[in-house]
Amino acid sequence: MPLTEEQRVEIEKKVDYITQKERLIVKRKALLIDLEHAQDSVEEGLILEKRERLATQIKTLAANIRQIEAWEAEATEG
Repeated sequence: MPLTEEQRVEIEKKVDYITQKERLIVKRKALLIDLEHAQDSVEEGLILEKRERLATQIKTLAANIRQIEAWEAEATEG
């Protein structure tokens, strides 16, 4: 099955998505160190919120990457 223009554009972004996901994973892990040194529960809460936002972004990027890989597999099969 031929790819749509939108799918081709997304496939071109795959490397960027992978790079961005890896950067966000590093940031999220670094926040664990900040969490260990949090001065109070307020600071701890803010760090946990940041980690959750990053986790959501990471999951979205991972879903995009999986979708792109599925399109790539379809394109090579068809």
